[in-house]
Amino acid sequence: MTDRGPCRDCSETIQVTPEKLERMLEMLTESRHMELADEETSRKRLSLCMNCSGYTLAGTCKYCGCLVQIRTKLNHRSCPYPWNPKW
Repeated sequence: MTDRGPCRDCSETIQVTPEKLERMLEMLTESRHMELADEETSRKRLSLCMNCSGYTLAGTCKYCGCLVQIRTKLNHRSCPYPWNPKW
């Protein structure tokens, strides 16, 4: 087994700026025609994620590896929590 080093969550260098998040969302909505959830839905989802045991300080979900601030804004996505999805 090879050592791949620390996961991206363990790295102190992972930082996604608000501008980069915005560009990622634009790319997803333009190239893949994904719809965004409304602001209230996104805000509620993000709050649930941030209070979940699967939320990491780097802003990712330990159950799917996604950036939580992206996943919560995409209309067609759901919570990946394995036992009882939170949204």
